[in-house]
Amino acid sequence: MLLAACASRPVSLPSDNEISQSFRRPTPSSLIVLLPAQVETADLEPGAAVLMTALHRRLTAAGYKVIALDEGSYDAIWSQEVAEVGGIYDPHTGVLRRHELMLALGRLVQRVSLETHAAMVMRPQLVLRRAEISGMSATWDGQQRRVPVFGLGADTITNDGSTLGLSVGLDVFTPSGELVMHTYGGILLPYRINVLSSKNEVRSDLFANGTEVIDGVGIALKPFFNI
Repeated sequence: MLLAACASRPVSLPSDNEISQSFRRPTPSSLIVLLPAQVETADLEPGAAVLMTALHRRLTAAGYKVIALDEGSYDAIWSQEVAEVGGIYDPHTGVLRRHELMLALGRLVQRVSLETHAAMVMRPQLVLRRAEISGMSATWDGQQRRVPVFGLGADTITNDGSTLGLSVGLDVFTPSGELVMHTYGGILLPYRINVLSSKNEVRSDLFANGTEVIDGVGIALKPFFNI
């Protein structure tokens, strides 16, 4: 397989997408509030603004009114709600307490919805997910991309196994704080193979191609628009 000939194409949506039976898509012109984008590692922070812009534009194009909650307001409300539930990390092990996390998120969403009269609240994230490699393509979360390689020249290379793919993670809440949708959309492969050093390394051009983030947002929103 020629490295330059392996293009991206859509693949099956993630099997671990979760959509509640109570989900009802709000009518166009309704207000959707976006919470600040969360990132899994510091390397991904430059992508937060790109993600927010892509999500805002996609929802606005579909006829929704969209506002993004500012970081200051979010941080203030979030710290209060985390304190109310007794913290979201186990004080002894440091392990994330999933129940308390969702409880705090639900309370935050209720407060934001009450103040803004939002029909829905979305919590976007940039997350690292397992991607399966076959040849020089990797597939994950509805996406297929060529595995980036440095130092290969015009030769061919094939590989099998797994790597990490970067995805949009999207939580969708009703004004009552109920989580009714949890989806993923593959964006890009953040690591490249350095043939010269035989190591994987973080790409320096992670968010240089804005269309990759737009692709991921579109995949993550497919269940939202198709139900």
